[in-house]
Amino acid sequence: MDRKPSSRIKHIDFILIDLLALEISFIASYLLRFSRDFDTPANYTQLNIYTLLIYLIIIFLFPFHSGILKRGHFTEFYMVLFQDIAEFTAILLLLFALQTIQIHSRIFVGTFFLLNLFLQFLARELWKKLILNRMSKSGNKIHVIIVTYRENAQFMVDNLTQGKLDIYQVDRIMLLDKDNRYEPINGIKVVYRNDIAELLRTHVVDEVFIGSKTREVKDTGRLISWFLSMGIAVHVMSDIFINEVPNMTVDKIGNMTFISSTMTPITPEQKAMKRAADIFVSLIGLVLTGIFFIIFAPIIVIQSPGPVFFKQTRVGLNGRKFKMYKFRSMELDADEKKAELLKDNEVKGQMFKIKDDPRVIPIGRFLRKTSIDEFPQFLNILKGDMSLVGTRPPTLDEFEHYRPDHMSRLAMKPGLTGMWQISGRSEIKDFEEVCELDRYYISNFSIPLDMEIILKTIRVVLTRKGV
Repeated sequence: MDRKPSSRIKHIDFILIDLLALEISFIASYLLRFSRDFDTPANYTQLNIYTLLIYLIIIFLFPFHSGILKRGHFTEFYMVLFQDIAEFTAILLLLFALQTIQIHSRIFVGTFFLLNLFLQFLARELWKKLILNRMSKSGNKIHVIIVTYRENAQFMVDNLTQGKLDIYQVDRIMLLDKDNRYEPINGIKVVYRNDIAELLRTHVVDEVFIGSKTREVKDTGRLISWFLSMGIAVHVMSDIFINEVPNMTVDKIGNMTFISSTMTPITPEQKAMKRAADIFVSLIGLVLTGIFFIIFAPIIVIQSPGPVFFKQTRVGLNGRKFKMYKFRSMELDADEKKAELLKDNEVKGQMFKIKDDPRVIPIGRFLRKTSIDEFPQFLNILKGDMSLVGTRPPTLDEFEHYRPDHMSRLAMKPGLTGMWQISGRSEIKDFEEVCELDRYYISNFSIPLDMEIILKTIRVVLTRKGV
């Protein structure tokens, strides 16, 4: 099988389109902010160069263009959004390090970010549409053969040809059945192993898809080697494992090949995008934390002399312990008084929560109601202990009483917000229900789901519903 080119080389056209969109966005933002006469001072010329270089570095490190022709509009928007966030986070960090951030217009930077997001998304979608239309009209689709049993053929045809992209053309179905019936399936001609040599001489075949949904494909290794010897790319649908193993991937580790599985379907690219978003948002959050400190720190100290911040050891990813920060909303001896209040616990299981907690100081009730007490956790997010969206981090005493199945909650980083927060946390009285919400999030992770949780969190905080 021919080695496939990397997504950087394969999609050089999209990289050039992104660079063009960046340059147009930069020029337009500058003209909108300053002047119709595009006479840029040296600092903006340098910023322009930094922007292009940072984009190339990010594209080199993260394959944002991988599988771009197979992505829908919604997925493409989120890919562009998180690429944009990663780039502008890097730009801001660079300007901060060079101590030149104060000489650049914030309006210009904000306009540049929004314009680039819009132009890159629009340019990519238009170019994709042009490529796919050209492929369809010129007959330059990917010509494939499906190798399977008759009972599974329709399933594979549907999955390879459904959707708007329509980049595969199934020319033949090679059946592994022994009946030698040549009845077409969905209008596609049927062949058997003895017919392939002649087919390759008379037809274009780019790729072969081997799969069996209800029975194991016999001699799969020999079939793969046979097609590879003809120079044809081969894809094997390992549904034998997929039925038993969730989120399966095939990994090469050293000289060994493993079938890997995790509870969450998150990919390395999604991890990178999630982390970039965490850094970008946490920097903004820490600025707000500083403002809230100036406003509320004196009130906290007056009502309850002592430190403004509350630090508590929590349990994070796969059992890692870390110090979580909050604005202090309780009396200094709150932990000592907790034992006396356990009898009033309103949550069944390994969580503690009571209504009108007597340990909370007056300003603490407001901080909790508005979730302002949580803002120092943006420091935890910047450090990497937490993420913007995740699961609720348990305390040490809660963690000590966990059953083995409760450990699944720790399969992802804890979050500032999550499924529990948007599902009416004050109304949930059973820890097992919290676990189910966390497991759902981990097992169904996606960037759009994170965005949905963030938007619902904002609504919950503003309406004070369920807090």
